[in-house]
Formats: sequence, structure tokens, C-alpha cells
Amino acid sequence: MKKDRFVITISDIDSTSSFNLHKVIKKIIIWIILIIFLVISVSFFTISHLSKNVHKLSKDRDVLFEENNVYSQEIKEKKEQIKELGLQLEEIEEIIGVQKDDNNTLIQRVTLAKLTSSVKTFMLQTIPSECPLPTCKITSKFGWRTHPLTKNKKFHNGLDLRAARRTEVRSTADGVVRYIQDKNEGGFGRVIIIAHNYGFETLYGHLRFVDVKLGDVISKGQVIGKSGNSGKSDGPHLHYEVRYGGRILNPTDFIKWNMQNYEEIFEKQRRVQWESLVSLIKNQQNKLVQQ
Repeated sequence: MKKDRFVITISDIDSTSSFNLHKVIKKIIIWIILIIFLVISVSFFTISHLSKNVHKLSKDRDVLFEENNVYSQEIKEKKEQIKELGLQLEEIEEIIGVQKDDNNTLIQRVTLAKLTSSVKTFMLQTIPSECPLPTCKITSKFGWRTHPLTKNKKFHNGLDLRAARRTEVRSTADGVVRYIQDKNEGGFGRVIIIAHNYGFETLYGHLRFVDVKLGDVISKGQVIGKSGNSGKSDGPHLHYEVRYGGRILNPTDFIKWNMQNYEEIFEKQRRVQWESLVSLIKNQQNKLVQQ
């Protein structure tokens, strides 16, 4: 072997082969081997370190999942407590509201005596009256009840009226369509709210079809949709509400209101300021006559 060369000899049974390598090449090969070894060592260390981190993160994730389950259960319990408190609060508010209503001044007899047939007819036309369906069969009354689906005690803000699918639903007074939900979403599903004169509103829920548009001017008795089973419902029916000044009223008295029992509603529905309302309507009618 020369001084500046490196000889590699490979022998087998049949022959022997020799290869002369320059010492520079030898150094290059050694450095390559060292670099490869270093890369492998660093990679092994890095993988080991990452593996430990992954294992730690996995443990942390399991701890977080467990904590999340605990917090979710606590939140669920808190929601139930808040719901129960809400029911109690609604009950208290209802009691307070009834007490205030009972103290409202009744409409004066002299005011009733001056009501003309034209004023009575106008009020029945512009304030919700009669039934929104061809036949009126109440299946769930206004007030506290156990919800048929959730089985929770809840205040029922309106009436459930029996109605086969596609039964025509009619507006119970003149008004303007204030709100429409024409998709099967939420508790009432497809719903229509109509704003009437003097602060009254009616709501029609669980509809199958909506036949009006937002802002439409509606006359009493006009078909606004068809009954169905949309929303959270256990069967086809119509949910019907009457509101006044943002307060819920018992629709039962309004669907029974007509010329024959005209004065009964003034005594039963004490949440409405009938004295001032009737006086306003009378004055408006007198001005129209004078013109």
C-alpha cells in the first residue's frame, strides 16, 4: 500500500480482488458514516422526545375529557335548577299579574250603554274574536300543564285546537302580518304572528303551509295558512295565542266573543284597559260620522 493510498482487498474461494482508495476518499467515507450516525442519533432522540410529549398530551387530553364530563354534568344540573327557578318565577309573575288585573277598573256601565251596534261590530272586526278554525275543539287549555313531549311542567301561553292536516286557518281580526316562520324549525314550527289594532296580536303555530307574506294586510276571516304538525308537536293541531301590549291573554274568552255575549269579555279579560280602549274607539267612530 502506498503512503497516500488505502487498499481494500476482497477475497472469496475463487479469487482475490484489491481496490486502491485515496486517503481523501477514505476520510470522506468516514465523515459520511459519522454524519449518518449523528443524524440517526439525533432522530432517535427527537422521536423519543416527541413520543414522550405525545404520551403526556394524551394523558392531558384524557384528564381534560374527564373534567369536561364533570363540568357538563354540573352545567346540566345547573340548567335544571335554573329551569325550575324559571317555572317558579313564572308562577309568581302570573300570580302578581292576576292580582294587578283584579284591581283594574271595570268598564263603566254608562260606557257600555252608549255602545252602538256599529261600534260593537267594528270592535269584533278589529280585535281578535271567534275561532281561527271552522270548528273549535280545545285539546289543551291555557295555563300550567305537563308538556306532552318533554313531560315538564310549563305554562301554556295559548290554546291547542284540534285540526286535521291542511285545515284552513283564518285570521281572527283585521291586521298586518308582523312575523312569519315558514320553515319547520323551533317549538312552533311554521308560525304566523298578526298585529291587530290597539296593541292586540295573534299567533298561529304548528302550521303545514303559510299562505301570506310579511307585511300583508289581512282582513278578518281571511285564510292565512293550513294546519299541520310542524315543530315540537305530538300530532296535527293548531296552537293559537292572543296577546295585548306584550302580555299573554286567555284565548278562550276571545274565541267565544260575539254579539250574544258581548259584555262578558270586559269582565273576564281584566288585563285589557277596556274603559279607555272603548272610549277611544267611540271617539274615532264619532269623528268618522261627523266627517
